[in-house]
Amino acid sequence: MKRKTFKIGEYAVGGKIHIAYDSKQVIVRALEFKSNVVVSERVFSNTNEVYWLISDYLNELTSSYWSGVILEYIVTNTNVTYEMFRGTFNSLNQLKIR
Repeated sequence: MKRKTFKIGEYAVGGKIHIAYDSKQVIVRALEFKSNVVVSERVFSNTNEVYWLISDYLNELTSSYWSGVILEYIVTNTNVTYEMFRGTFNSLNQLKIR
């Protein structure tokens, strides 16, 4: 697995965001700044709408600026693709409203 750590400081939960990725999954971790203890972790497999799931999780961990920087890194270095719109429209079509 390839890895990248973003040392953000007070704008992120714990201070560091660590990304580990390969062709099948992306792991996003929030680490404490000095001790590197995992504060929060989530594993994303490459499925539909994974872009927005990662984006939402990063926005919980850090500011919108850093979320965008990290997400841009993930898109350029993995097979996660940019999605302009969320896929909720398809799931809304599956609901039967009377």
